[in-house]
Amino acid sequence: MASLKLKYTATMISGLIAGGLISVAAYHYIISGPASAPSASVPEKQVLYWYDPMKPDTKFDKPGKSPFMDMELVPKYREQGEGEESPGIHINPTLVQNLGLKTEKSALGQVQYQLTLPGNINFNDYQFVRVQARANGFVERVYPLAIGDSVSKGTPLVDITIPDWVEAQSEYLLLTTSGTASQINGVIERLRLAGMPEEDIQRLKSSRRIQTHFTLKAPIDGVLTAFDLRTGMNITKENIVAQIQGIDPIWVTAAIPENAASLLNKNSHFSLSVPAYAGQSFAIKRWSLLPSADATTRTLQLRLEVDNPAGLLKPGMNATLALNSATQSMVLIPSQAVIDTGHEQRVITVDDAGHFVPKLIKVLAESGGKAGVSGLHEGESVVVNGLFLIDAEANINGALARMRQDAGPDSGHADAHHQEGEK
Repeated sequence: MASLKLKYTATMISGLIAGGLISVAAYHYIISGPASAPSASVPEKQVLYWYDPMKPDTKFDKPGKSPFMDMELVPKYREQGEGEESPGIHINPTLVQNLGLKTEKSALGQVQYQLTLPGNINFNDYQFVRVQARANGFVERVYPLAIGDSVSKGTPLVDITIPDWVEAQSEYLLLTTSGTASQINGVIERLRLAGMPEEDIQRLKSSRRIQTHFTLKAPIDGVLTAFDLRTGMNITKENIVAQIQGIDPIWVTAAIPENAASLLNKNSHFSLSVPAYAGQSFAIKRWSLLPSADATTRTLQLRLEVDNPAGLLKPGMNATLALNSATQSMVLIPSQAVIDTGHEQRVITVDDAGHFVPKLIKVLAESGGKAGVSGLHEGESVVVNGLFLIDAEANINGALARMRQDAGPDSGHADAHHQEGEK
């Protein structure tokens, strides 16, 4: 019995020793690997510098605490195929796809502007006349008219008697029998200069009879804006018989802000609407921008001539002007692609290698979600969204500094302002 126990014990001890030897051998094999297998090492990424994410434009040559924030500095690694002096930045394509970055190609086109202006309807000062007798006399009759009445060309205004005209007619008739042609023509010219209507002069020459009553008529179509004579009044050469102002075409005036004056060019088109005649259009003959500005409101005065044959448009009415204008052909990009810091304007472009390259631009015109810019060529791809991430990365790796350096001395001033603003 005792010999059997000894045999089992010896067997167990032998098994434990053998298992230990096998375990030790297996451990060494796993750690060292086969003698023929070369040692493989994982390459480490090269650290370019360390930076504070809250102030990425400042670089540090070693890790540690940020002097700006109570946080550890973050390393900036060199990406594969990226050089410190590369013109742009490289972003992992997977990250670009996850962020949903969108690009759009620049194209040639015109920036379309639409501007609504309040306007006022006024008399046409080009059609403005004052009717005067230009001699002393008497008012025999005033026709039933008053200020504000519309008159047509040839409408009788007043009947008057002018003694000087009667005397000159007598002299004319006397000279027709005994005077020379030069004397006769002199009397006729004196009658014209004295204000006698041409119609009455021709009647005198044809009928050879003295006229004592004369009718002054409206010389143009328009509205009476002054008419104060009464029957039986004396009239002098200084008296204004009537004042008439035209309303076809009629004037529409509007004030346009100074910064919108550049919208007015040969491509500008106006449309006019009046609350009194909703849905009705009026033909605009021409428009002009007056050379003076209002010093109080800082606006320029715009004047339009509008056809008004039916007299629907009345002086004093309100109107609304819709301005549709277009710039000259220029490179267009989406407005949201522009990064405007107040000191410089830039966009993020994508080159043929897929690098994101910042470029300085200047916005020349902007409207309707489109910006006309200089500094880009037609067909260049610009980033439309996700600009903050790329712009921050460009600032970290120095792409913005290189952009300003490549732009020349003009950008140095903007760069100095940019850095001063950040401080």
